[in-house]
Amino acid sequence: MNIYRKWLFFSLLSSVPFFTSCDRTKPSLPDLLVVNQQIATATDPEATNNDCDTLVITCIDYRFAAANQEFINGTLGLKDNYDHISIPGSIYNLINQETRSLLFSKFALAVRLHLIKRVIIIGHKDCGAYGGSPVFGSEIAEYETLCADLIKARELLIEKYPTLDVDLFLESLNHDGDKAKVLFEKIY
Repeated sequence: MNIYRKWLFFSLLSSVPFFTSCDRTKPSLPDLLVVNQQIATATDPEATNNDCDTLVITCIDYRFAAANQEFINGTLGLKDNYDHISIPGSIYNLINQETRSLLFSKFALAVRLHLIKRVIIIGHKDCGAYGGSPVFGSEIAEYETLCADLIKARELLIEKYPTLDVDLFLESLNHDGDKAKVLFEKIY
C-alpha cells in the first residue's frame, strides 16, 4: 500500500507542469516600461523644500476626509505646507496611555525632520475609537468629553514640546435633508 501511494504521488506530480520562470504570456520588461503610466499632479514650487511648519492630526474616518482636506487647505490656508498624521481616533490615541507613545514617535519624527512649530488636532463627534456617539449617553456628555480630551491632548503636546502652538478643532457631521455638512468648531 505504501508503494502504491508513492507511485500515485509521483504520477500526479509528473502531470503537473512546473514553472521555473515568470509566465511567458506577459510582456517582457522593456514592454512593461512602455505601457506603464505616470500620473502627475501640480504642486506649489515652494512645497518642494524639506520643511513645513505645521502638523495636522486627524482621525481616519472616511466621512470627514474630504471636508478635512478642504478645511486644512482652504480655510486654514495650509495647502502644501503641512504634515498630516491620520490615525483612528486621533484624540483618543493622544490621551490613551497605551497608544500615546506610537503617535508621539511619529510626531517626533515630523518635528525633527520638518521643523514643526504648530500642531492642529481635529477630533470629531461619533468617533468609533470611543465607541460612537451612543456610548456617551447624550450630546452634551459627548461634547464635554471630546472637548476635555482635545484640551488634554494639547497639554500633553505642550508638556513635551513647550514652544509649540496647538490649535484644536471639533468637527461634526450634520444632516440637512438629503445633504450632509461637516461643521468645524475651534476649541479653546
